[in-house]
Amino acid sequence: MALDPDPGADVDLDRTDMAILHVLQDDARNITTEAIGDRVGLAASTVANRIANLEESGVIEGYMPMIDHENAGFEHRMLLVGTIEDADRDAVVDRVSEIENVVSVTVLMVDEDNVYVELVSRSQDRAERVADELNDIGIEISKTGVITEQRDRPFNHLGKKYTTDA
Repeated sequence: MALDPDPGADVDLDRTDMAILHVLQDDARNITTEAIGDRVGLAASTVANRIANLEESGVIEGYMPMIDHENAGFEHRMLLVGTIEDADRDAVVDRVSEIENVVSVTVLMVDEDNVYVELVSRSQDRAERVADELNDIGIEISKTGVITEQRDRPFNHLGKKYTTDA
């Protein structure tokens, strides 16, 4: 059973790939290829080869720590909603991604309020300067809000049923 995450991609995930992705999403940092192999029914060397192939094909884009920004001293977490009116949205998004304190940029396929920018900062003053920078590069901010709670969860249903976790 193949899952094509991007219709234009040349990636054909089989049940083994999906199972490996499921296990990696649990805790990629602290699991060995041997432990993954135990959970998906493969030899460690096969798991290592599969992971390398998933990385090379772009299915796995990287490994990032989940950071508690507040514990790291970045008490101000904000979501800014705005509109990119520039025809070259990609260029604007690239510039936004490079702004210090911006942690995510989400673009929607709508005319207004088409960009959501999450930022973290140590001070309200810095958050306001980021909002000014966004305005300077062509984003008209329409709403700002302080993020008080957020729960992220990986899409971890890729291959659970193909592991010993099922």
